[in-house]
Amino acid sequence: MRIIPVTTAAAAPTAEAEIVLVPGRAAYLPATGTLLVADLHLGKAATFRSKGIPVPEGSAQKDLARLARLVAATQARRLVVLGDLFHAKSGCTAEVFAEFTAARGQFPGTEVLLVAGNHDRSVGRLPAGLGIDSVLRTHDEPPFHFVHEPGTPLPEPGRDQPFTIAGHVHPVIALASPSGDRLTDRCFVADPGLLVMPASAPSQEATG
Repeated sequence: MRIIPVTTAAAAPTAEAEIVLVPGRAAYLPATGTLLVADLHLGKAATFRSKGIPVPEGSAQKDLARLARLVAATQARRLVVLGDLFHAKSGCTAEVFAEFTAARGQFPGTEVLLVAGNHDRSVGRLPAGLGIDSVLRTHDEPPFHFVHEPGTPLPEPGRDQPFTIAGHVHPVIALASPSGDRLTDRCFVADPGLLVMPASAPSQEATG
């Protein structure tokens, strides 16, 4: 499986690789015109505010604006969200749904598929008007197996293991200098049979 990074999202469709890592915490599959993101956790701030925890507004709008720019730059035919599009039922306010619907309206010709994560499942049934075309627990599209949690078993045990692309873990990398300075940021993690996506939401910490 050939995986390469590019320096701009616009370069992704012409890259000669099965998987292209795109600035903006996304990946692109040139063969199918598919843009991949994970763990937006929309409504997280609203969830905290509902519990009396003061959290500033605006992060979700920035995440959705970045997502719309990525779809436009890559000219993606399909957007696959690898779980945890929404954070919690208490945070799924009318405003949060309206913000997502408005962003979705910026790429009406792009199919949207949600591979439901553990947070999405806690939210329950989503409104039909959001513009999400399919909601699945896993999605197999050889040679790829799309899941939220990396350890999710195949729907057909015993068959050859495909290349799995997942979210959920929120991987980060930490760099330390001899002077004691420390830089931490989100990252991709790639193994021979697995790619773990970084969390799209900037506030998401690593889960371990």
